[in-house]
Amino acid sequence: MDRKTKVNRELANWDDTVRRRKVLLSNPVFIKGLALAPLSVAATTLGNSLMLSIAVILILTPTRVITSLITRRMSVPLKTFFYPLTSAVVFGFAYYAMYKVFGTWPLNMGAYLPILVVDPLIVKNFEKTRKESFLYSIINGLRNTAGFVMACILLGTIREFLAYGSIGGLSIISVKLLPMARYSFGGFLIIGVMCALWNMYVNIYHDKLKKEAAGYELNG
Repeated sequence: MDRKTKVNRELANWDDTVRRRKVLLSNPVFIKGLALAPLSVAATTLGNSLMLSIAVILILTPTRVITSLITRRMSVPLKTFFYPLTSAVVFGFAYYAMYKVFGTWPLNMGAYLPILVVDPLIVKNFEKTRKESFLYSIINGLRNTAGFVMACILLGTIREFLAYGSIGGLSIISVKLLPMARYSFGGFLIIGVMCALWNMYVNIYHDKLKKEAAGYELNG
């Protein structure tokens, strides 16, 4: 496929393009604003971000797959109950596995690790009336998981560097550039800035495709 055909196809099917490139063009954190509470409070360091990421990896896709298979004939009110119930059961197994591997480290997250059970990142899909196939539930679950993990690790790395001058516990600079980055209000502020920049990137990319397609039209 040549560049012209690819650009025109992406523009003509923009919604599908966004869906396929969910990690960048429809990031669940920076574009959709999901899981902001756990991230703003708990993702203060790279280590904590890895804990949150592992929890989401173990919860999100399994919950989505299980519910896609069982809730096909359920009404939305019943799904509202079943989704967090399924998520809670999956989280129980995930938390036990994390405890066995990492010891008490997951406890450092406080309530913001188990709060993922009812976060829209995990349970938002219950409101959809469209039936989701088994394969699509896996693909979309993995896309959302990848988008969250990227955003979480990026945010935790930036906050740790700004608040402590380190990355992954390794000291980089002796100056604490933004001490408030360790606190929840600092986390919300940084997330807000990153969301704005991310949306700007998506708009610039979309405009670039439009200009490129217009150039192909002018040149025949």
